[in-house]
Amino acid sequence: MKKGNLILAALCAVLGIGIIVVASGYPSAADYGTGVPGPGLWPIAISVVLLACTAILVYRTLRMKPEQDTKIELWSTGTRRVYITMAMLVVYVLVLEFVGFIIATTVLEFILIQWFAKKNPVITLIISAAITMVVYAAFKFLLNVPVDSFGIFVI
Repeated sequence: MKKGNLILAALCAVLGIGIIVVASGYPSAADYGTGVPGPGLWPIAISVVLLACTAILVYRTLRMKPEQDTKIELWSTGTRRVYITMAMLVVYVLVLEFVGFIIATTVLEFILIQWFAKKNPVITLIISAAITMVVYAAFKFLLNVPVDSFGIFVI
């Protein structure tokens, strides 16, 4: 488990630093002239939290007692669900630009809610659409970040 934790910490550190570097190049609030935070605010904030959690993981792993160092099971019922979820997210990212944010996100949320919670499909569709519209509105109107809404289905 120690080795796995340290590998994960290294990957998270690289990811966090990479996102901060990329997001630092995004336009700032001053560039918009509206006082609205730029598109880099949340990626940088989340990356800082990721780096803090990474530091905590490294600290706890290095202080781990030998009896706590257990073997990590890489292929079980739980991990298969994680791998399938990651695959769905990769497909989502690949089709996002083509299909558009609103449709792709609503479909992803619908699939994930149905898979993990097994709710009434009509209620799941309403919840998925509502969440997508709230996120869309937050990015478009509050954060002033352009979001491609319908991809190939633009009218």
